[in-house]
Amino acid sequence: MENIIANIMLFAQDAAAPATQATEAGAPQAGGMTTLLIYVLLFVGLWFILFLPQRKQRKALQKLQSELKVGDTVLTASGIYGKIVALDDAKATLEVAQGRIMFVRSQIVGKAE
Repeated sequence: MENIIANIMLFAQDAAAPATQATEAGAPQAGGMTTLLIYVLLFVGLWFILFLPQRKQRKALQKLQSELKVGDTVLTASGIYGKIVALDDAKATLEVAQGRIMFVRSQIVGKAE
């Protein structure tokens, strides 16, 4: 077991030695700037993949909620379809099969066709 650990230590020292010699000889190091550039590109890529579509979807939902009017048939976040019978800035009253239900306006997620 000690022999394996000693071999690993020697291998690590041999691997580190050329890098140390190159640095001492004045060879330029590009590792820091390249790593930073990779992280920046990774962040930008993730932003486009994850956050941009979500932002577009949120804007479309806000537009839909601002354009609601009495008489629209809508779908709520809980899966209830109803027709808007009363509407104000914060609440919407929907008429469903069993009567009327009051919802927070932001819980309306789509219009039913």
